[in-house]
Amino acid sequence: MTRKFGSELKDIRTILNVSQRELSDNGKIISKSSLQRIEKDDQIPSVDVAMKLMNRLDIGTDEMQYRLNGFALSEKELLIQEFRDIGSSANITGIQELLKKMDRYLKKNSSPYIANLVLILKSLQLFQKEQTFENARQIVNPIWTTLEKRDEWLYKDMLLIVNILYMFDGETFINMKERLLFFIQKYYNLGTVKKLYIITLLNSVLYMKKNNLFLEAEDELNIAISQAKQQNEHIRYLDALSLKAELLWLKNDKENAIRIAQESFRKLYCLEEFDILKDNMQDWNKLTNMDAEAMIQPLTEFI
Repeated sequence: MTRKFGSELKDIRTILNVSQRELSDNGKIISKSSLQRIEKDDQIPSVDVAMKLMNRLDIGTDEMQYRLNGFALSEKELLIQEFRDIGSSANITGIQELLKKMDRYLKKNSSPYIANLVLILKSLQLFQKEQTFENARQIVNPIWTTLEKRDEWLYKDMLLIVNILYMFDGETFINMKERLLFFIQKYYNLGTVKKLYIITLLNSVLYMKKNNLFLEAEDELNIAISQAKQQNEHIRYLDALSLKAELLWLKNDKENAIRIAQESFRKLYCLEEFDILKDNMQDWNKLTNMDAEAMIQPLTEFI
């Protein structure tokens, strides 16, 4: 059940035992009569006034939005959160389930942003089917065409770009990556932007891998592994370890490559990330001509 700003502001003020005079800063922010009308939901404050009142109560916009939505995330925010948590294009089951939820949402609501997330998910599905970006890129190209023209990217724009970055080539990829890293640095201490940095690095590594520049991506991969571990991004950490194992194999450091691949595969199995595990094992088998199934066999036999 959603609530209105004024009545919620009054509830918070009452909880904190703050008078209307104190909240209005003796009328410096807003007159007492206007504050009374706001608290009765008879007047909507300007954004500037609303922020000043919230600051006086020491409550952030995220918490206020959460309270206004009945102490729950909105359906739209939940969908965006699930999108952020997909983890990998190999998470076929997760992508299919989220697409169903987003399609149901769009039948009831208009949201260009959710519609863009749907395009990305569909492009990931197509990539997994065809194992080439040519047609997948056509699906998400309208997103880039729109954002390329903007001088400034918001967080939600970065979330879109980071998930289509590796589908593009050449100068377009370089342009996207440079601008993305610039805005990530600008927003770095905001919310989940640090996670976007990890995804950017991993998607850059994937781009290098598909363009036969994998060995040159080692520094970025090492940073991604370190950052994923620090941010407790467990699935992306294990996914990055799989890439690290492949890179070490190419460097002829086969002993460490096998050790790291085994660690990644076994932990992904234990976490039941079977789609990602299958995709990574296929890449490993193709590169090494080894049987990745043997690496997790003790676990499968035990279960």
